[in-house]
Amino acid sequence: MSLRGRRVWWVVAGVVVAAAVTITVVFVTRGGDNASAQPSISKVARGAVTTTVSAAGTMQAQASRTLGFTSTGTLTELDVKAGDSVLPGQTLAKIDATNAQSAVDSAEQAVESAQDDVDNATAELNASSSSSSSSTTCTSNTSLRTNTSPSPSASPSASQSPSPSASRTPSGSSSSCTGSSGNGGSQSRGNTSTDALLTAQQRLNNAKLTLTQANAKLAGTVITAPIAGKVLSVTGAIGGQAGSNFMVIAGTNDIVVRAQFTEAEIAHLSLKQPAKITLPDQQGSSFTGSVIQIDPAGTISNRLVRYGAIVAFDKAPDGLLYGQSANVVVTTSSVDNVLYVPSTAVSNRQDSGGTVTGTVSVVSAGDKIERRTVQLGLRGDVNTEVKSGLAEGDQVLTTAET
Repeated sequence: MSLRGRRVWWVVAGVVVAAAVTITVVFVTRGGDNASAQPSISKVARGAVTTTVSAAGTMQAQASRTLGFTSTGTLTELDVKAGDSVLPGQTLAKIDATNAQSAVDSAEQAVESAQDDVDNATAELNASSSSSSSSTTCTSNTSLRTNTSPSPSASPSASQSPSPSASRTPSGSSSSCTGSSGNGGSQSRGNTSTDALLTAQQRLNNAKLTLTQANAKLAGTVITAPIAGKVLSVTGAIGGQAGSNFMVIAGTNDIVVRAQFTEAEIAHLSLKQPAKITLPDQQGSSFTGSVIQIDPAGTISNRLVRYGAIVAFDKAPDGLLYGQSANVVVTTSSVDNVLYVPSTAVSNRQDSGGTVTGTVSVVSAGDKIERRTVQLGLRGDVNTEVKSGLAEGDQVLTTAET
């Protein structure tokens, strides 16, 4: 290589080295700028500190009801379809009621006949009771006895002799009664009448029971909405056969959100915890609710165990659709009207016998930094409760030094 060629090569190499050094200096300088970034300052405030867990879910009916007819029959009327909203008492469908009506008519006739038998048996028993009276005739005899005793004279004489005088006094009496009574025959007739009345009454009771059952079957030929709700499914068409499982309906107020939570999240969930529900089609709006059910067993999906929980609306909005997606945020812990700092302002957390402490960097007068140990309470999603060691309005560094 000539001398001129070697000079060119050295010039090029020098340029490359200089460029590399420049790039390195730039990266080092930028890294130094980040490392020397100043932490932000926040004030100790008073308010609420909360912890939450969130999950995605879908709308579903809390409890659906299966409606049907009491017997199988030909569908003659269908007034709703899947997706329709219904009101309590609204007629939804009917089947042919000819046979059911005939059964009611026969049962009514049987009741009338049995009632006549009861009335006749009652009259016969009353007549038998009145004929059980009897009549009796009595006679009495009295016997008289004649007594003879001397009667004294005013002045006795030899020519006169005592003359007896006679008197009658009762010496005894006797009586006798004769008559007839029909007690034996009347008692036999009374027993027979009583048995006939009991038998007739039993027949009447059975006839009334049969009539009640027939009326229930007749009423079961018509399906009416028991609650306000929405029809989820209908099985069958007019002219076809319909039976006990014909329609499924869900209550309007029974719509809930079913969401899946991780093992760590489900450990903090409990019934009646408040929740906020947001819907993708209603951005900016949220609805209040609460946890009403937690599944006792989890399901495995992609090697993750998740547990289902149901969150109910306090007041469900109109226009919700089953299967619609929703997001829920459940408040698992909360304290109100407490002092708090951003959680990033606390370092060196320690738990000693249930008392939790931490270190906070307090900015005092003259921008001096004071490392202060404080007692902590609930650690929320964003902020941490401070029980002692700070006052409202104190300034703290949100990037704690270690």
